[in-house]
Amino acid sequence: MCDSPLWFRATRGHAISELVLVTFALLPAGVVSQTQPAEADGRPDRYVLQRSSVTFDVDAFSHSQINMRFHRVTAELEGTQAGLDSGRVIVTIDAASLEARPRFLSPIIRGGGMLDVARYPEIRFVSTRFVRTGEGSGWLLGNLTIHGITRPVSLLVATGGAGGSTQIDGELDFSAAGEVSRREFGLSAWFPTVGDAVHMNIQVEFVRGP
Repeated sequence: MCDSPLWFRATRGHAISELVLVTFALLPAGVVSQTQPAEADGRPDRYVLQRSSVTFDVDAFSHSQINMRFHRVTAELEGTQAGLDSGRVIVTIDAASLEARPRFLSPIIRGGGMLDVARYPEIRFVSTRFVRTGEGSGWLLGNLTIHGITRPVSLLVATGGAGGSTQIDGELDFSAAGEVSRREFGLSAWFPTVGDAVHMNIQVEFVRGP
């Protein structure tokens, strides 16, 4: 796969169980103040995903990596009128949309010995709390469900990716990083030849919803 694998890249050494997908709920301070008047100006306090890049990688085969990407992701950010901490993010990933590199691994990872997408077609993240650590950064906490198993996860979120936060005409831009143990989600195949830690990198752009 490429830009959007199934294993999220996080600060290596910080072993936490998290998807995704997750990143999506961080609003910069300036955005919070601008979303609060949503009821007054008649615009809904709801954002929908416009663009995303969800990439996961896992160490394997002696200093190489398996990279994965999901091509179909939906997400919503809502409930921020009372401030960032009151907002909620819901992310749903179509597990069958995974593409891996090396490419020959794609059907194997989607198959019954790994993700088993026929039985577990969705990967889902629902945020529960946001803890601010600085201007435009913080930890997004929530519950991640993969392979029918739900675990609490933590994502380190920053606004605007490498270029800083953006909020133009109702658009919100975020990046997130995290790390999960794949064995905690029942994905133990190939261990220890393939590592347990899944590193996640996420880039998302939201637009104000209808």
